Amino acid sequence: MRRFGIDFGGVIVKTRKQMPGEDTDLAGCEREEVAHDGVFEAVRKIVSVLDGQVWIVSKAGLRMQARTLAWLESVDFFSRTDLKPDHIRFCLEREEKEGICKELKITHFVDDRIHVMQILRIAVPHLFLFGNVGEERSCPPWATFVSDWSKIVESFET
Repeated sequence: MRRFGIDFGGVIVKTRKQMPGEDTDLAGCEREEVAHDGVFEAVRKIVSVLDGQVWIVSKAGLRMQARTLAWLESVDFFSRTDLKPDHIRFCLEREEKEGICKELKITHFVDDRIHVMQILRIAVPHLFLFGNVGEERSCPPWATFVSDWSKIVESFET
């Protein structure tokens, strides 16, 4: 059974670097413009294909956890994607993602940090490095580089 894990910052929502001049740490942010293009439709499709076996696994302190949950609620993320509201797991350190992925039996994971890919390399068989076009060369050979959500959806349709 395939199970999919999704990082939040840099994968569901854009980073500050990707939105110059914008505040994308979600402080008081209730706008869906900070979301990556196509994320709502893509997550909905993947949730459907995987029969709900999709989780957000995000490293965040308590303040950022609250902001993340508030943003998800403000853009109606759960009803737009069919992701279950209890399918969110937070950790305080990136290294903790490995234990969460093992516990949830995650088989596929998308993150925007190579460091996390290295942590998850043994625990998760299929890793996607989410990045900007032109950053492919930084992707390790044991991960799949994706520059947009449509590429991730394609991998679940085959």
